[in-house]
Amino acid sequence: MAGLVPEYLTFDYSCRFRGVPGVHHDPEDYPVTWSVTAKGTVWDEDDDGADGTEVTVGEARLYLVPDPGIIDLFLTLDAGNPEVAGVGEMLTLKRPDLIEDMVLGGDLLIVSSLWIEPRFRGNKLGHAVLKAILGTIGRSTVQVILQAAPAPAEGVPEEGTPEHDAAKAALRRYWEAFGFQQADGDYLVLDDMADVLD
Repeated sequence: MAGLVPEYLTFDYSCRFRGVPGVHHDPEDYPVTWSVTAKGTVWDEDDDGADGTEVTVGEARLYLVPDPGIIDLFLTLDAGNPEVAGVGEMLTLKRPDLIEDMVLGGDLLIVSSLWIEPRFRGNKLGHAVLKAILGTIGRSTVQVILQAAPAPAEGVPEEGTPEHDAAKAALRRYWEAFGFQQADGDYLVLDDMADVLD
């Protein structure tokens, strides 16, 4: 198959939320859960001008936390689910300075997972997908948090093995090239959107 052009990816965004997000909402479902599917068109080398085939390139799951600087972030994220509870614990106990940066307003975006189809990897499509997300649902985001560790799945090396450590190091380098910096442990933070969205 011929290469995939990142500029021509299309995105399907999905969000389901009860009520209206706001500081008076129930803590357990305060974070707004988003699912994103990235699709692209591929052409076989011998298609000779055919329309191509639309394929799923990748998927992402995100949590958008409106105005995290004016809520009890630890209580809110701990009540939500285990995916975001670790972020709440890290921000509250290890890096409260990051919460202080959000007191002036803006949203927190937690990237729970971002997966690219293996045959399309090596083209920085993960960067393209996250940049598109920040340009759409993340426009009011002042910080992005992600955990640079492979998600448990079939074929993923077991935690504690040299292969798993190498995969974590590769993910860290990949996201640091996007602009992320060390937050705590495997967590990385992006707090300068200007360079990313230019």
